[in-house]
Amino acid sequence: MSIGERVKMLRTGKGIKQTELAKILNSSSAVLSAIEVDKNAPSIEMLNALSKFFNVSTDYILNGKEEPNTISDDEQEVIKLYREDGQIRAALKTTIEFKKKVLECMMDCTKHEPYIA
Repeated sequence: MSIGERVKMLRTGKGIKQTELAKILNSSSAVLSAIEVDKNAPSIEMLNALSKFFNVSTDYILNGKEEPNTISDDEQEVIKLYREDGQIRAALKTTIEFKKKVLECMMDCTKHEPYIA
C-alpha cells in the first residue's frame, strides 16, 4: 500500500471528505488529493499533522510498519481527560475499586445455597 493509499484509507475510515480534512489541517483539498493519488509526497509539516490527526505514527503513514490506532475520538478524549485531570483519575479509580468489590461479593454469594422462602 502506498503513502497516498494509507492517507486515503485513514481519512475515509474517519468518514471525512478531503475538503474537511484540508480545512482541519490548514491545507487545501488539492494538496491532499495530490498526496492521496501519490502525485506528491506529504511535506514534513503535513506528515506530522496527518500523524497527529489520525493518531498514528509517521512511520505508519510512510511505510505501513504499524497498525493504525483504532481508539475512537471519544476514547481519545477520555484518555486525555484522565491524564490531565486528577479528579477524573481519582473518580475512575474509585469506580474500578467499587466494581471489583461488587464482583467479589457476587462471586461470594454464588458459593452459598440459594435462599428459598
